[in-house]
Amino acid sequence: MKNLTITLLVIIVASGLINANPQQQKTPVEKSSLQAREVLEAGLKAMGGVDELQKIADITREMSGTRSDEGQGMMPVWPRVAEPPVLAQPKMKSVRDIRGGRAYEEVEAVIFGGQPLHFKSVVAGANGFAVSEMAKEVRSLPPAAVNNARAARFRRHPESLLLTALNRPEALRWLGEGEFAGRKQRVISFADADGTEVALYFDATNNLLTKAEYLNDDPVLGDIATETVYADWKTVEKVVLPFRYIDRVGGSVLQDLRVTSVTINTHPPDSLFTIPEGYAKAEPLPPVPTVKKLGDDVYALLGPYNSLFVVFNDYVLVVEAGANNRYSAAAIAEIKKIAPDKPIRYLVSTHFHFDHLSGVRSYIAEGSTIVTTPTAKSVIERIANTSHVMRPDALSRNPKTPVIETIADKRMFEDGVHQVELYRFASPHAGEIIVAYLPKQKLLFEADMLDISEAGRVVAGDDTVDLAKQIERRGLQVETIIPVHGRIGTLADLTGAVTERVSKRE
Repeated sequence: MKNLTITLLVIIVASGLINANPQQQKTPVEKSSLQAREVLEAGLKAMGGVDELQKIADITREMSGTRSDEGQGMMPVWPRVAEPPVLAQPKMKSVRDIRGGRAYEEVEAVIFGGQPLHFKSVVAGANGFAVSEMAKEVRSLPPAAVNNARAARFRRHPESLLLTALNRPEALRWLGEGEFAGRKQRVISFADADGTEVALYFDATNNLLTKAEYLNDDPVLGDIATETVYADWKTVEKVVLPFRYIDRVGGSVLQDLRVTSVTINTHPPDSLFTIPEGYAKAEPLPPVPTVKKLGDDVYALLGPYNSLFVVFNDYVLVVEAGANNRYSAAAIAEIKKIAPDKPIRYLVSTHFHFDHLSGVRSYIAEGSTIVTTPTAKSVIERIANTSHVMRPDALSRNPKTPVIETIADKRMFEDGVHQVELYRFASPHAGEIIVAYLPKQKLLFEADMLDISEAGRVVAGDDTVDLAKQIERRGLQVETIIPVHGRIGTLADLTGAVTERVSKRE
C-alpha cells in the first residue's frame, strides 16, 4: 500500500511538472510571436547582426531611378499593368540620424508637364516640415502628425525597420510560409508605434528581407497592398544593405530606385534638420477645407486640394474633388452649410489624374452627376466599383451607379443669374483637361497647369505656357485664377511665370 501511495505521488508530481512546462502551456499567440522572433533574428543576422546594426548612428543614401506615377500622364493605362510607362527620373537623398530620431529626405525631378520639382522634408524632435526649393517656401507639419511621420520615415530602410520590429516583441506575429518571385519566403508581421501593420517577407534560403508589405485603403484603387521590394544586397563596412528599392502599389510599379552611394556615421550637421532662413512660412494644411466667398453665390473651398462651387437658383455645381473621400465628404458638409436646401447636382472633374479623382466617390454617393472628359469617365466608372472594406465610405454603405456626362469642347451652365463655362482641350499635362470660367466674375479655375505657392512663387512648365495660350485663343477675360494647388492668384501670376519660363529657354 505504501509503495502504491509513493507511486501515485510520483505520478501526480510528474504530471504537475509537465503541465508547468512553458512549452506545453504556450498559447497560439505566444507560439506565433516566438516563431516570428526567430525569423526576425535570422534576418538581422543576415544583415550583419544586431550589434553591428546598432552601431549605425546615422546613414546617408543617394538614389536615382525611374518613377511611373501611375494615374498621371497623357492618357490612363487600363487595364492596369505591372510596369506602367516611366514619367519621371527622380534623384533622391535620404539621411537617417538613427540615434537622434531625425530623418531628412530630398527629391529632385521634372514632373509630367515639364514643371521642375525640388522638395526637402524633415522630421526632428517634436517638429516636422517640408521645403519647396522652387517656391522658396517651408510648411510645418501639424504637431499631431509628427510622430506618425517619423515612424513612416524609419520604416523605409531595412536597418531601422528590422530593429524597430525587434523592439516591439509584443507585436510580432508569424504569418506563414509563402513565395515571391519564385523563391520561398517566411512571412512575419508587427504593428508599428503609429498602428501600421507591416508584413515582412524573408528569403527562406539566405534570410535577407525580400519586401515589406502594407494594406492600404486607396481612394482610387480601393483595398490594396503596397510594398517595397529590397534587392541587390551588398556589404557596406560590416553590414549588408539593399542597393535597389522597388515600390509597388497594388502590384504595379510606382518607382524603381538604385542606391548610388551609402555612407555610415558621417555625423550630418544639425543645420540639415532645421528650418532654413529666408523662406516664406506657410501654415499647416487644414484637415478640412476652408470656405472663402468670392462673389454672390460663388465660393472657393481652400485646402490641400482647392475646389470651387457655385450656388445656382435650383442646385449647386462643384468643380473638382481631390485629396480623398474623407476630405470631399468634409467639403460636401461645408457646401450644405451654405446651401442646405439645394442638391449638389453636378461635380466637374477636370481630368483623369488619380489625385484629382480621389474624392469623387463622395459625390457619387450624394447623387451628383459627374461632368468630365471621356478619358476620366472610364476611370471614374472603375473608382465607383472598387472595394473599400477596410475603411467603408458613403458609397460603400449605399452603392450607386455613377451618372457621368462628358463634354467635347465647351459646355455652359446658366439660369439667368449665374453662369459657368467649361472648356476642354489637350494640354502637355494631360491629353484631356477642363477649365471652368465664370465670365461675370472674370474668374478661372484650373488644375495643375499653374500652381501658386503661399508666397506667390510660380514655377512654370510647358503646361503653364499652354494654359496662357488657351486663355488668349478663347478670348477669356480672366482676372482671378484659382488653382487646385496653392493660393488664389491673378492673371499677372500666370503671365509672369510664362515670361520667366520663356526667357530661361532663350
